[in-house]
Amino acid sequence: MGLSVTFVSGTRRSGKSAVIQVMVDRLWKKPPHYVRLVRAGSAKSPPKAKPGSVPQCGVSSAKWVEFTEDRIFEILPETLAAIHRQDRYGSVVLEADADPGLRCAYDYDHRVFVMPRPASCGDVFRDPHQAAKELHRALDDTAAFASEIFGLFQAAEDHPEPAEDRAELSGAHMRGFLYTPLGDELVTRIQLQPAYHGLVESDLVVVNTRLGPGTAESDECLRRIDQVLSRLRGLTDRRGQLLACDPLNPDDKDFPRMLEALAPMCAGGK
Repeated sequence: MGLSVTFVSGTRRSGKSAVIQVMVDRLWKKPPHYVRLVRAGSAKSPPKAKPGSVPQCGVSSAKWVEFTEDRIFEILPETLAAIHRQDRYGSVVLEADADPGLRCAYDYDHRVFVMPRPASCGDVFRDPHQAAKELHRALDDTAAFASEIFGLFQAAEDHPEPAEDRAELSGAHMRGFLYTPLGDELVTRIQLQPAYHGLVESDLVVVNTRLGPGTAESDECLRRIDQVLSRLRGLTDRRGQLLACDPLNPDDKDFPRMLEALAPMCAGGK
């Protein structure tokens, strides 16, 4: 497919739309197609335009798409295929809240994760007790493991076999597994609260400093996030870039760095 698809996700009201608007206003030479992905039943509704007004957002098209877990692997490719038929080498920017099912629903060309400045480490990271409990839960059930760590799920029509009884993992078995590359990545991801799993897969993580307090504890949380990204670089030979800036303030010292990181994502399809 000739489309260039950029997935912008993150926690609710974190500034995703602001980052996308910066990309549209400053980086895309040809207006992209915009798609807002919303889980069905989430009580979200499309923004209402004023009577007689024409939205001027700088995009080629804008679409509001509702999805369900059992159909997202159909809905998203169909939506992108429809855009491809009208604009073969166009750019598409997808906006969505943090949803595990969307993370692997398509082979995105670029990923951006947007989050507010955290108030504490607990906003982003599980405490050791929670992490250990979640690790045992995920390893005990294949479906839970896939959903928690990789955003996979089973369609409603599937009827998996019930989980079989297994002996408790011994300390030696647990250490043996955790010292493998898969175990290392699992431990890295399991540290994070579910809403923040998407940041480890992203090319760029934008911490919106317009939102959230600037405290010593928030700085410590960002330091830990940077450590997580560095750890994953050792596992995958790549890592996302972490930037803390105000996406609505061109005078922010890191605003140019954000534009530099986003520019390759706005080059268009091939």
